[in-house]
Amino acid sequence: MGLLERLRFNFWDPVGMIISLIEAWKPTKCKTERAYEKSLYSFLHEKLEDIQITRQYARGRIRADLVVGDKVIIELKNNLNSTTKYQRLVGQISEYKEWEGHILILLTGETDPNLRKQLKKYIDREGLNDDDLNGGTFTIIEK
Repeated sequence: MGLLERLRFNFWDPVGMIISLIEAWKPTKCKTERAYEKSLYSFLHEKLEDIQITRQYARGRIRADLVVGDKVIIELKNNLNSTTKYQRLVGQISEYKEWEGHILILLTGETDPNLRKQLKKYIDREGLNDDDLNGGTFTIIEK
């Protein structure tokens, strides 16, 4: 990784950089959330060779799929297609409020459109959306 990429991640735009990498990531033969996590971890590790990437990060009540450079949590949800999965994700989101960095919720596989809308409404209602002028910290990405 070059100097400009290190500066971009560490000082200017770590979230934008991670989002660009996720957009470039091409998962193949992934059927489970764990497989997507492993694939993304390998991809990010290759692209961000100078930055610590941790799988299954745990600190206090926070349990995250991936943490990149202690700045960005990536929470993967594969096949968000049931109320139970949605409620579990909302529970995780409420725990992430303690995190001082940014949280990317990465939806993979089949996502129920109504649950996606419900998730966006929840994040907006809680004032967590990154489009919020109050400095929200959550972004939803679909892959």
